[in-house]
Amino acid sequence: MNLSDAELLRLVRARGETSVSALHELEQRHFPAVRAFAAVSAVHPHAAGELAYRAWQAALRQQVDGGAGGAVRPCALSWVLRTASGWARGNHRVALNPQLAAWADATGAMMPGDSAAAGSPFSLAARAFAGLPYHSQTILWHQTVEGDDSALTGRLTGTGPGEVSLLLRRALEEFYSSYVQVLRDGMHDECLRYHRLVLAYADTRSANIATEVAPHLERCARCSGAVADLGSVRYDCGALLAQALLPWGGPKHAARGVNEDVTRVSLMPGADMTGTAATGALPAGGWTSEGPMPAYPGAGSQGFAGQATGKGRHAALAAGATGSARTNGRRRADLVVRCTALAGVCTVGAAFAFGFVGGSTTGNPQSKGPSLSAKEEPAPVKTPSPSRATATAKSTSQPPPKPSKTQAPSPEPSKTRPSPPSVGNAAVQWLFNKADGPSVTPDSSGNGKDGSLFGASRPRPVNGVLPLDGSQFVASQGPLVDTSSSFSVSAQVKLNRTDVSQTVVSQDSSEASAFMLRYDADESHWEMRIPERDAEDAEAEADEAASESGVRAGEPTHLTGVYDDAADEVRLYVDGRLAQTVARESDFASSERFIVGRGLSDNKFFQGLDGTVDDVQAFGKAISSAEARSLAQKS
Repeated sequence: MNLSDAELLRLVRARGETSVSALHELEQRHFPAVRAFAAVSAVHPHAAGELAYRAWQAALRQQVDGGAGGAVRPCALSWVLRTASGWARGNHRVALNPQLAAWADATGAMMPGDSAAAGSPFSLAARAFAGLPYHSQTILWHQTVEGDDSALTGRLTGTGPGEVSLLLRRALEEFYSSYVQVLRDGMHDECLRYHRLVLAYADTRSANIATEVAPHLERCARCSGAVADLGSVRYDCGALLAQALLPWGGPKHAARGVNEDVTRVSLMPGADMTGTAATGALPAGGWTSEGPMPAYPGAGSQGFAGQATGKGRHAALAAGATGSARTNGRRRADLVVRCTALAGVCTVGAAFAFGFVGGSTTGNPQSKGPSLSAKEEPAPVKTPSPSRATATAKSTSQPPPKPSKTQAPSPEPSKTRPSPPSVGNAAVQWLFNKADGPSVTPDSSGNGKDGSLFGASRPRPVNGVLPLDGSQFVASQGPLVDTSSSFSVSAQVKLNRTDVSQTVVSQDSSEASAFMLRYDADESHWEMRIPERDAEDAEAEADEAASESGVRAGEPTHLTGVYDDAADEVRLYVDGRLAQTVARESDFASSERFIVGRGLSDNKFFQGLDGTVDDVQAFGKAISSAEARSLAQKS
């Protein structure tokens, strides 16, 4: 079957006519690796065969029953350790590798069953991996841990081989961001104070930062471990994941050389399976003289879907299939851990995930000069209170003179309007025309600043716009504008409701949004809001350029917010028209994520957007009124 793992699992869950074939295909892809890992976990082939069978059955049951939604391979491999942990507490302990039994005793390790990527319950890397979507888990595991080629990885994920490299870079960025979030979620007060320094030191290993953060790292094993892990995400992700998800035997599994004999054994251990070598076949009554196998969740005397297994215990056969199992035949080449060099992707200026938290550089030079000439727009009069800027047009009171007979007549002015100026050098442009995979929206600016989609149910673009339900949002992997200098943001938005305040575009600072292009329900107006200082409360004192009241639900509106550092002002444009200009005396840099669909206040989700959004752009400059009109016309 030329289907992805996810599609095969959907067929199995449907229990239709193709479910048996789907089970066969999943086993051909993944059971040989499970069998190989079980072989180093047990003391003889019969025990390894039983361990592999029980782990595979338990993993399938968890996947099919909805207990796990992650990548098949790491889930199945982790079940080898879960099953072995159960054996270590019973009379079959003698069948285990003594080192594995000792590890189970020392750690008390029963692999947690509530995640697709089981690992040590104390491992930040395992928890971060479990928070990734299936697609990213599969890409990361097979590319960085198993070392599979792009063709195989593409087959498992349902993508072309040429797309795997790009998807891997995105998956690494998602993993980095997920790790940072897991790290922050469990921080105590002292750790929170050092959070940005820890991240910056993990990235740069700067001697200056080391001086500041070293005393904390000496006291806090969690943060010092995070420094090592975050470095591994960038340079040795495979080794990190192998250790995190398979805390016993993981690195050896990743670096092992699997020979042809291992990969060509029967898909499931058992006798009477024609067409396969019965390596490790088990007697029908069990494998030792100690008695029947212990009852264990997901295994026991009943096979997959509750069918009796007995001889020839193949998951598809247990579900009602007949006939022989097929050999795998796939030659696994080079299963060494790939140290993924991310030099081109991991240019880090201290922001989340290769755009690393701790700095505030952007992809575009920041304009420090005035963005408008005197002819383009008169500078607004600054007053302590907001004032509306208006533009006037000059007109002549006398008609132009007639041309003389000796002179050629002047050409008549064109009756067509000049084209609006093009607004180039966007730092990012999210058009929401599609989602690359389940969780990424591509950047159309050419700068590679793709956005990740977040929410309990991830938002998906529909007809070229992105619907958000108030709890969903899109985030970059770091800051996209330098809020200490000139910048502009724009978006096309339509609200579903106007009774609650909602944030369209923002950029996180340490505890709250560094700016918010938003709707204020109390005043029923749009506003570009920039706090006076980096505060914990998003509603703290701020400079606000606002529109007139009367925003209506269901009405598409184009918004552009501008901070002009040279002119010391904040501007808001609504549908290309200047709504208001206010003075701003100071600024500060934010180094966290660029967000569409929510704000941040006291480090919590704030004012989610209930509506649709499209054509989000950001610029590292203060755009002019003419450029704001152009953005609105082209949106």
